[in-house]
Amino acid sequence: MKPRLRIAALLTAWLVPAIPALADDVMDGHARRGAVYQRMTQPDLTPQACAVLCDDDAMCRSWVWTRAELTGSDPGCALLASTPTPYRAPGRVTGLSSAVSARIEATSERPPSEQEIQALRAAQSNPN
Repeated sequence: MKPRLRIAALLTAWLVPAIPALADDVMDGHARRGAVYQRMTQPDLTPQACAVLCDDDAMCRSWVWTRAELTGSDPGCALLASTPTPYRAPGRVTGLSSAVSARIEATSERPPSEQEIQALRAAQSNPN
């Protein structure tokens, strides 16, 4: 990402009021392993700015922000090309891109298909 775009994303995250996230979108004290395609460190980098950087990159599916004390310099942001399972990691914050969150929400709100209804009925009639 070009430095000017990175600075614009950081300023946008600072100037725009925070959009409330769904409970599972952002996890404080958690991180994700693997699929990192870009890492950056900058002074004043926040989890919100890291989320904006992810949302502005079509390849990004999830992100991890790391406190400065853990990077050895400035706060860090890692952009991931997938959504690995989060694990407990104090000093870090992880989240999903808005595109991934929207797809999850859309899927959870759709009615079940006929095949899914049949599977649910079969499971209810034969518990164990």
